Amino acid sequence: MVLHIKRRYILGAAFLLLSCIVFFIAFNYQNTPVQSGTVDKDAIYLPIIMYHEIKTSKLGKDAISPYEFESDLNYLQENNYTAITMTELIDYVYHDTPLPEKPIILSFDDGYLNNYVYVLPLLKQYHIKIVFSIIGKNTDDFTEFPSKSIDYAHVTWDQLDEMLDSGYVEVQNHTYNLHGTGTPRFGCMQISYESFDTYHDVLIKDIQKLQEEILFHTGKVPNTFAYPYGKSSENTDIILKEIGFSATLSCDYGINVITKDAKALYGLKRAGRAHGTTIEKVLQKAYKTIP
Repeated sequence: MVLHIKRRYILGAAFLLLSCIVFFIAFNYQNTPVQSGTVDKDAIYLPIIMYHEIKTSKLGKDAISPYEFESDLNYLQENNYTAITMTELIDYVYHDTPLPEKPIILSFDDGYLNNYVYVLPLLKQYHIKIVFSIIGKNTDDFTEFPSKSIDYAHVTWDQLDEMLDSGYVEVQNHTYNLHGTGTPRFGCMQISYESFDTYHDVLIKDIQKLQEEILFHTGKVPNTFAYPYGKSSENTDIILKEIGFSATLSCDYGINVITKDAKALYGLKRAGRAHGTTIEKVLQKAYKTIP
């Protein structure tokens, strides 16, 4: 009887100890801050920050000040982030090219002149790279009729060449002339009553036109497509892959878990950078979206 009681006591104590160990491990796992970098040998957490305009007035959801952008660059350097290009990300997935320990992508949509005026000098100063997705027709229009308006002008081809020559800018495709919200098409989305063949022809004609213009002006063919307004349809990526794109950028909010599976490169999430906050808070909020 005494031996039986002692055995029950020992088993009970062992179970209690095991339960405490499991609880301790689970608690610490749930409360460990998620960091950018390698999760295992085949996956990384990758934040992509989405910018539009950098200027000194009319700030808001899509426009921040040069001071705010410089504060972002300071934060990234102080916290050991390394800005990479889409080509470097694609090479990691397809060719196992190593990435830095804490990679991040700084993406700029639309191709505004204020990016040339305010962003380019800071990139040179801090030695940081960006991904610059342009709207082809806007670049053509402002090349023909240049403007110095910080609020609405877009870069010319000559200005884009200067940005590329710096070594800190990678140019990508944001459609030639499908960046609109007019009825019935929203961005490059397929219209509900539109056949696949018709939609296919629309995308091929527009997007391939910009591919050819960028190749002509820069000598390089974009490998990444940024959906206008982050919108896409079921057939969009099928056609984009046919054109030759290896990756696409959405406006879905969050952090990307990148593996060696090429599917991870399509519909990449981004965290929008708005006026009145900090990149630290933007990153903290984005990391909370990881399951």
